[in-house]
Amino acid sequence: MANLTAADSPELVLQMTAMERTTPAHYDEWNVRHQQFLDNDKYLNEQFVNVFSDSAAAHNSIYRGKNLTNVYTVDEICERISAGTFKDLYIGDYFDVSITTSLGDTETVRCVLAGFDIMWNNGDTAFTKHHAVIVPKDCFKTKAKMNETNVTTGGYAGSAMHTEVLPVYAAALQTALNNHIISHRELLSTAVSTTGNSNAGAGFTGYASSWAWSDCLLRLMSEIQVYGSTVLSSSFYDTGNANIQFPLFRLAPNLKVAGLGHNGSRMWYYLSAVVSAAAFAYCYIIGVSYYHSAAGDGGVRPYFCIG
Repeated sequence: MANLTAADSPELVLQMTAMERTTPAHYDEWNVRHQQFLDNDKYLNEQFVNVFSDSAAAHNSIYRGKNLTNVYTVDEICERISAGTFKDLYIGDYFDVSITTSLGDTETVRCVLAGFDIMWNNGDTAFTKHHAVIVPKDCFKTKAKMNETNVTTGGYAGSAMHTEVLPVYAAALQTALNNHIISHRELLSTAVSTTGNSNAGAGFTGYASSWAWSDCLLRLMSEIQVYGSTVLSSSFYDTGNANIQFPLFRLAPNLKVAGLGHNGSRMWYYLSAVVSAAAFAYCYIIGVSYYHSAAGDGGVRPYFCIG
């Protein structure tokens, strides 16, 4: 059987001779039209290739929101990430995994692609592995405290959330994702002055006063990563290198609102910023930037990098 081949240098043709009752029922009549389809497809594909590249910058600019769960395996997704092309991966695309932990038993986590190579070359040791930032669509199904009492001593890095809760989820996700979570360096707040004024504004006392680089698998998002700016962060020590908004929330800001558990009812979730000597920042269920005492039961919605 002979094949039709697209022309070497096709042009876009937007008119086609209509078939009529008197048109001969001959393959030549169909082939000329099929040829036009082929040429148009090749032309449009060449135009797309000429203006769009498979790179982090290009893929960070397009929101798609496609379910990849039954399209690619986790390993295949990570192959495309590790290659640095991010081919057929776009912001908002997602895949589901199942995890089991001592905190929440078995649950589904919808892993949403939030950005590509966001942290490339960041860190006191440069992060030079191609990666995709993953943000769960919803919080894990079990609430957690930042600390057992209403103190922010030790900053975010010293919180029970970071040192006790997130490692449990990191281990479970690492298993579910075939060890594709990449450890990277993050600059985290490590101390809090309890007497000075917070940048959160009038009436807030206490502010993050130091930071240090740390190896991270999972960490809570900063205010800037969600909102694009600080709101209640107590000082610049709260931000560190978490200083750009994830493309996910720039392109689809409605996704900052999350549920409690997969597709659960709306739930507020903690962010990494110290607000005062007693409170941390959070994203409220209606999308409002706010704060909560450290011993409150809040949602857990961290981010991590895969590749």
